[in-house]
Amino acid sequence: MVRPSPEVTMHILIGLIVVAVLLAGFVLGFRMQRETTAPPLPHEQPRRPATDRLPGEISEFRRAVAVPRLDRTQRLSPYQLWGRTEPVAAAED
Repeated sequence: MVRPSPEVTMHILIGLIVVAVLLAGFVLGFRMQRETTAPPLPHEQPRRPATDRLPGEISEFRRAVAVPRLDRTQRLSPYQLWGRTEPVAAAED
């Protein structure tokens, strides 16, 4: 009887270990999936509010405050105009 070389034996052993790890992973995954809760039924799903807006959408209009007219030497920079608006109620269509 011919005895396999140590390299062949090592490859077979490594292959068996890989197969065992893969099978254990599938079994563990199947058990974890079986223990998780079922997805909610259609009547348990959250409902959108009865508005025509998308979730998280904010409807806000602002009217610009009149910018003072100054000559070129006294011109305001954009950072000096920051926050100089006043809120306006949204128009009902």
